[in-house]
Amino acid sequence: MTTLQVVSGMNLHVAGYTRQSYGRVNGSEASPASQREANQARFESFAAEMERQGRESAWCGHYEDVGISAYSGAERPDFERLLRDCRLGRINVIVVYNVSRFSRLAPRDAIPVVTELLQTLGVTIISTAEGVFRPDDMMDLVHLLFRLDAAHQESKNKSTAVRDAAAQARALGGYVGGKAPYGRRLKQEIRTTPGGKPVAVQTLVIQPDEAEVIRRIAKTLLAGADSVGSICTTLNSEGVPTLGASRGKRTADSAWHPKTLIRQLRHPHIAGFDADTVYGPTGRATGHRIRRDAEGKPVQTWEPILPATDWFAIQEWLDGRPVRMNEHRTTALLTSMGVLACACGCSMSANNSDRPSYFCNRPSGKPVSAAPGDHEGRNYISRAALDDHVARAIFAVIAAAEFDDESRELLDRVATHYAEVNETPEAVQERQSVMHDRADIRRAINQLHEDRELYAGDPISHARWGDDLRTQQDRLRAADSRLEELGQSGSLTLPLHEWSASDDPDNAGDPLGPGTWWESASLAQRREFVALFCKRVTVRKALPSEKSRGRNARAVVEPRVTIEWV
Repeated sequence: MTTLQVVSGMNLHVAGYTRQSYGRVNGSEASPASQREANQARFESFAAEMERQGRESAWCGHYEDVGISAYSGAERPDFERLLRDCRLGRINVIVVYNVSRFSRLAPRDAIPVVTELLQTLGVTIISTAEGVFRPDDMMDLVHLLFRLDAAHQESKNKSTAVRDAAAQARALGGYVGGKAPYGRRLKQEIRTTPGGKPVAVQTLVIQPDEAEVIRRIAKTLLAGADSVGSICTTLNSEGVPTLGASRGKRTADSAWHPKTLIRQLRHPHIAGFDADTVYGPTGRATGHRIRRDAEGKPVQTWEPILPATDWFAIQEWLDGRPVRMNEHRTTALLTSMGVLACACGCSMSANNSDRPSYFCNRPSGKPVSAAPGDHEGRNYISRAALDDHVARAIFAVIAAAEFDDESRELLDRVATHYAEVNETPEAVQERQSVMHDRADIRRAINQLHEDRELYAGDPISHARWGDDLRTQQDRLRAADSRLEELGQSGSLTLPLHEWSASDDPDNAGDPLGPGTWWESASLAQRREFVALFCKRVTVRKALPSEKSRGRNARAVVEPRVTIEWV
């Protein structure tokens, strides 16, 4: 095991990073759970090693991106958060399972990131499988780049091989669309290439029970069904399994939704047609394009579940159905930030009826389970009453911060986040400058340690060496102290007085009343304010005794709502 040398005087803040392109839940060595366990074990051995050297290290948790490829270049939210925390001086040691978890980009694209981490920010990267990559060590940087290049080439070769295999499978009449759609299952067959080589391909065959559901749905639609939603309600109430319930572990409790059913009915495989998937600008599948022969006729590849005439008739029905437009959905305060949820686990949306409310998106007709918070029917709560309750809860925290430790701690967390969001360019520039200075100081200290033996025999030279070392250590402590001040300066910039003050002399301390910041704030400003404080707002279904009676009755909110703070 490589001995890790850490600059004296530095506090060690260690975090693990895990990544997997697909959200597997099995026990593979690259699964997120296995990566976390390996990273945690490596930290424990690292902490013991540092303790023997008289240094302290603190574990700061895991950063994790699942279902995101490091080869595609797609944004990885937790990786970006990790980089930000390194730049803020919160993390200076990163533990990864192997460097391919860190990046699979071409070296020219990965160099700026790893150079900033190792050379500028002084971050040590520890791979549980490949050793330690130390800051300011050119050989470690070269070794890391070699490993990143190998990871990139592996992904590149794999991507090319997958494309070639898919093209060959399609040429032999195989299915290359991934998982089998609803109504089908995959069957492996051996087919022969023009050169006489046997190749295993996947074909689509009919799944009898699911195909029968599709035929039943088609019959209902063509007989004059009112809506796709009413069909979903019937299927849910009868407990007909969805695709996710039949084949998925994490989606075993899924239910029928109109959008999902429409997407399934649009798939050309129902009529036995071969098709290419169409992707939108964000990379998500938006539909399918039927493959056609030289005469322009659809290519019939699979045994049809429905006659082609019925499938085309369903497409006409779907094209002609009325579409409800939700123009005003985004005007609600809480539904645009991802913080509002029902106690059953579903998200909540907003309506614009004569009595605006938030409502649970629980699928209609879905049987009630034993899960906590699950409920029958809809879960509604007044929009105005809930918005008022959340806003007043936040202002109550602000008011209580003077005498309540818990409220004061919450304000400290809000202040840190507020400072990051609203940091001035001058503060950013100063932090970068201090980071560069600290990197230079660390290089000077490392050089002094390497040169120590040269001065061991001369007392005068050794004394001067000691003075130089102490000078650099003092510079390092000053840089760390300044970075800490820059990180904490946000506590002085929270505009608490502006938020709480009122210009109306008749306003008796109401933070939402006339003349207050809240009254004049725009919807965007109110959302930013709530997002600073609230991580999640959960609403349970009202008990019979909590339901308001009459149009003018006051809505019961407080006992039904739980706020999870940042």
